[in-house]
Amino acid sequence: MVTKFNHAIDNDFIEKLRAETEKNGWWSDVLADPTLLVALRGTYLNVYWQGQSLFHVEPTNSGLNVTTHEKFLIDPALDSQVKLTDGFFDIAGLRERGFIGEYKGKATLAKMKRAASYFSGLEKRGCHKIATNNPSVIDCEIAFPGFVLADNGTEDKKGRVDLASLEQDGEHIQLVFWEAKHYSNKGLRADLRSDDKIPPVRDQVEKYQKYLSAHRDTILDSYTMVTKNLVAIQSMGAVRRLSSSIVDVGTGKRSLVLDKTPKVGLIIFGFNEAEREHMAWKEHLKRLTDNISPFKAVGESKQIKL
Repeated sequence: MVTKFNHAIDNDFIEKLRAETEKNGWWSDVLADPTLLVALRGTYLNVYWQGQSLFHVEPTNSGLNVTTHEKFLIDPALDSQVKLTDGFFDIAGLRERGFIGEYKGKATLAKMKRAASYFSGLEKRGCHKIATNNPSVIDCEIAFPGFVLADNGTEDKKGRVDLASLEQDGEHIQLVFWEAKHYSNKGLRADLRSDDKIPPVRDQVEKYQKYLSAHRDTILDSYTMVTKNLVAIQSMGAVRRLSSSIVDVGTGKRSLVLDKTPKVGLIIFGFNEAEREHMAWKEHLKRLTDNISPFKAVGESKQIKL
């Protein structure tokens, strides 16, 4: 079980990625697409589209090992009828037409994104919009290795926060984490009939804060290196803009800090005016704002500014 937090990649991996840009293939297309997120994972990286990893990339002795999930290679342009006879589908032609068998540039990438969209839910799509619209976001889908439940000491697979971003904090740059939830998520609502009327997401946030405090130095070292990695990737031609905070840390102009009580904020999105003004929701909302900070609630995820 991996217990050390490390998302930064080494110089050898960076140079292999740089060499890949010379091929003008899939990596060049990723760099040229501002709607994709490159998430570093120490020994590998993922390229995310709406919470789905389109490419999983690992360095090898000879270059890069690149994989994708088979479900993203089902051609979404399929539109013919398939005959059913005596309980059997006639899929002879489908075997040849149904899968994307060759990467042919941006047209293939567009098909993969479209196929991946079918497997992405409301929260994943909303988080992706927030991340791509905010150049201060440096990571997404962040798993905490060794994350444990306070009550029994066993590892909790739910130790995964949605976003990490950087923000100005005087002479330093603050590392902030964000849990993003759609309005429909039950974790935002308390049982108003019980004595403990705090929505469950508060406990989730507090556990993340305890983990971050316990691993403060490791996490700060890792994300300091991640900023350097992102600056290097941008130099390869990445069009997704990096905030000045990321660039300043990545070039050594400013240092990265994490509050004594680490900031783990809550983002709520996906509601309309009527839902926002509903009396029951206002009660839940008050308990959320009283217990979690920073806090952002905006109907459209694309309007959220970090």
